[in-house]
Order: sequence, then C-alpha cells, then structure tokens
Amino acid sequence: MTRWTTLVAIALALVSAVSASPSEAAGVQTEGGRFVGEGRCGAPTCHGAGLPSTEAAKRDWHPWKSARTQWNTSSIDHHSRAYRTLETEGAKAIANYMGIKATESEKCLVCHAPAAPTVEGSTHVRNEGVTCEHCHGPAESWLKPHVERDWKAHRAEYAGRGFYDNSNLLSRARKCASCHVDIDHEIVAGGHPPLQFEMVAYAQLMKHWDDQKLAINSFTIDPTLWALGQVTGLRRSLAMLSDRAGNTNYQSIGKVSHFQSGNCYQCHHKLVDDALRQTSGHYAMVEAVFTTLFPDQQGALASQWSGVSAGAGSSSEQARERAAALESWLAPYEERILRQGIGRDATRRMLGHITASGETLKRVERFSFSRSPTGNTVRVGSVSAPWWWTTGAPEQTALAIESLCEPAFERKSCIAPGGAIEKDLRQLLNALDRFDYRPDQFSQTLGVIHSKLFR
Repeated sequence: MTRWTTLVAIALALVSAVSASPSEAAGVQTEGGRFVGEGRCGAPTCHGAGLPSTEAAKRDWHPWKSARTQWNTSSIDHHSRAYRTLETEGAKAIANYMGIKATESEKCLVCHAPAAPTVEGSTHVRNEGVTCEHCHGPAESWLKPHVERDWKAHRAEYAGRGFYDNSNLLSRARKCASCHVDIDHEIVAGGHPPLQFEMVAYAQLMKHWDDQKLAINSFTIDPTLWALGQVTGLRRSLAMLSDRAGNTNYQSIGKVSHFQSGNCYQCHHKLVDDALRQTSGHYAMVEAVFTTLFPDQQGALASQWSGVSAGAGSSSEQARERAAALESWLAPYEERILRQGIGRDATRRMLGHITASGETLKRVERFSFSRSPTGNTVRVGSVSAPWWWTTGAPEQTALAIESLCEPAFERKSCIAPGGAIEKDLRQLLNALDRFDYRPDQFSQTLGVIHSKLFR
C-alpha cells in the first residue's frame, strides 16, 4: 500500500454524506455562460481517454487526459453519482419528513445535481450529478480557448465569462465548501447527517488533475490549502450557526409529523448545539493557524470565539450576531494566508500545536457529552444517527495529522505503512468509533503521536 492509498483509506474512514446547501447555491456558477455538457469535455482526445494500464504508461501519463474518465469511474469519488444518492431509501425518508421529493426539490438538487442553463445541442443531463462544469464553470465562452497552448497564461481573462479558476487555492476551497460544509435547519431536522469538510484529505479522493506531473494515484499535500480550507470551513459553519440561531421555529418543519415516525432523535437535540460542535472543529484548527501565522491576533480570535460559545448557550439573538461578527472578521485572513503561503517550518509548528491539544480536546468532548457519559466512554449507539458524526475537533485533528505530517517533516515517513506514526494514527481513528467514542484513549494516543513526531 502506498502513502497515497493510506491517506485515502484514512479519509474514507471519516467520510460523511454529500449535502445540499440551499442557503447559498455557490456550488454552481452560471453567470457568464451556459453548460455545453460533459460529453464535450470528455472526448477521447480531450479529458476522456482511458486510464493507463501498465507501469510504463503510468510514468508518462498526464492525469488531465483521463480526468472525466477518472471522475466518472472512481470507486471512492461519488460526485458523478450524487443524483443517484437522492434515489436511495435514506434520501427518500429525509425528503418525506420535509414534505418534498428529493429528486425534484432545489433544496437537494442545488448540490446533488445543480441546475444548469444549457446551449443548444448540449449533452448535459441532470441525473449526471456533479459534472465538470459545476466545478470549473459553464464552458460556453471558454471551451475553445482553453485548448490553446497559451491558455494558462490567459485563463484569468475568462473568469467573468463563466470560468472558475481552481488553480487559485482560495477559490478552490470556497468552491468545495459551498456544498460540503453547511446544510440548513430543515434538512438536519429531517435526518440528514452532519457534514465533514477538510479540504486536503478529501481532495485526494477525486484526484484527476496534473499534480507536478505525478500519477493519478499521487497527491502533493499543500499546507496552504489545508489552512485555507479550515478558515473557509469555519466562516461557512459560522454563517450556518448564525442562520440556525435566527430560526427558532422547530415545530413546523415539513408536512409530516415527526411524532408519527417513532424516531425521537430527529427533534430531541438542539440544532444550534449541533452547529456549534461542527464550528468548533474548524475553530480548533484555525486556532493553530493563528497561533503560527498571526500570533498577534490570537487573543482577538479567542475573545470572539468565547463570545460565540457563550451566545449559543444564552440567546438566539446573541448567537446569531456573534457568529456573524466572527465570520466577517475572518474574511481578510483568507487572502493573507493565500498571499504568504505556509512553508515547512510553519507547518511543523501548526502540527505541533494540534498534536499537543489532547487534554484540551478530552475536556471539550466530555463537556459535549455531559448529558450521557458512561465512565470514560461515551455511548451514542442508542440513537439512530449520532449527531456528532465526524463534525467535531477530534475528527478534524485526525484529518490534520493525515494532511500535515508529510509536508512538516522532510524525508520522514509518517503515516505510510511502516511510518513513524502509522499504527498510532489508526489507533486514534479507532478511538473515534461513532458508536463508542473514547476521549481518554484519543487523548492518550494523540500524546504518543506528539512525542514520536517532536521528541
């Protein structure tokens, strides 16, 4: 097993469902152009070539040649099958709670199969799910220019004509976060699982682009992208928290009574608390970013976060206002991170801060589950869908170790088979079992990882 496949396996151990985010349809950019259909992108001489079958062919292969093939055939990437998810019994049950049809409602389709204005003769079909143009922009105005040799030198000119430049790391993080971070109150109340977003870990699952001319099953870890993903994720989850705090009408959701289902869990948790837990996962990572890159602003960040946490426990209005204020305050730091980048030394310091946080995480997690602890174990198996599933700081911590370890230590194998912390990281993941979370084991193992990396 290679380092890349190890990374993918760890990411899949924590992966959560793709979701719609009706509050902002940023997942599809249609201004300045119409869809031509992925059939126009996926010709055999463009992005639809077959995958190389021999080692010699793989060495000389450029992944972009088979980008569409990889996107549509990958066993671990579900974007092209996003629409089909809406046809499952689970999706139908959620939609039934909401009084909608999953395959027809924009609440679901906005991210599972976004609307797409098309040109005459377009090959686009909605049940194709998330296609090339949903992430790269409607190609009507830039399809022909982008096959020219000097395309990369001029592609910024087409940003206003529908093209979405994912070579810009901040743009890429925002594009992914637009569907992979927040879902609205109504969908969560219907039973949709919480979401996970860690830009670097999950980007590996759909690798279909040139990455320093590395093969498809290779991935260059970029700490700058990781940090941008965390700040972007925190901003969007704060916006979600603010939105949920401003919506207190928990009783009139959909046309189907939840009392008829016998599933008490659907209503008996606070959606603001749910959102706060997800937000806290990103905050724990952003705290490490600020401690490393912006130490003079760490106090201001902590102060505002304390206000958000206190507001969530006191009044909806305070939670709404304070979450919105912190979301706005963070905005300029995305651009600052993009401009200055994150080198090896800063990556090592961020990772050191994260892996040294075991005792803090243990206290936070025990507080989160204070209503139903059993010794050192928190059991949530009695509910149908654990509300904390892969949304909190422990999960983000495990993903951060996966994403930052290799770039932090030159010539030091970390998580690949036989690596310095491979077995420990797997033990850390075992402590995150969603039906039997073990804070003490997680904290202890995190301490072992810190000692091995920084001794």
